[in-house]
Amino acid sequence: MELNTWLEIVSVIFGILYLVLMVRENIWCWIFGILSSAITVYLYTHVTLYLEAVLNIYYILAGFYGWHYWLNHTVKDSSITPVVTWKVNHHVITIISCGLLSVLLGYVMDHYTDSERPYIDASLTIFSFVATYMEAKKVLSTWYYWFVLNLVSIGLQFDRGLYFFSALSVFYTVMCIYGYRRWKKTMLSQTSIDTSLDN
Repeated sequence: MELNTWLEIVSVIFGILYLVLMVRENIWCWIFGILSSAITVYLYTHVTLYLEAVLNIYYILAGFYGWHYWLNHTVKDSSITPVVTWKVNHHVITIISCGLLSVLLGYVMDHYTDSERPYIDASLTIFSFVATYMEAKKVLSTWYYWFVLNLVSIGLQFDRGLYFFSALSVFYTVMCIYGYRRWKKTMLSQTSIDTSLDN
């Protein structure tokens, strides 16, 4: 088996650990995310998915930010960072802005690089930047964003011969449903605690 295949397998294992711990709201998820992304930067560059490689550099930085944020923003008398929500208009602005940036970046990649799937690559990159930020801030609807992003990634990664990554994206897509339900439960328990404190 080639070195790149072994690296892909290791990255997938770290990625699975990252998501399982993320869903469980365990701060150690960020360490495995950082390690997985570091390997992925090399692999995506190798198959000319340059924006995906840049995105994973961002994931590394976001991993450090997420670790710091979760460590310093916990619920009183708890080790868990609270789950929050965004208003609808915030989502509308985010989606429109990301859509426009995706088209612009896709055009640049299409005309100035040898990227095989410039517009899909660009869209995944731009929206993933936002979804990762939402994840670090524990915004509940991040799971909606990730569900769509992972679903699209399945085809893109399979198309580029990254079969283990494609399988990981299938796992990620399914886990988004569980992640949403778990974070929603946490948010509701926070609300009941806040209400009891108010009384």
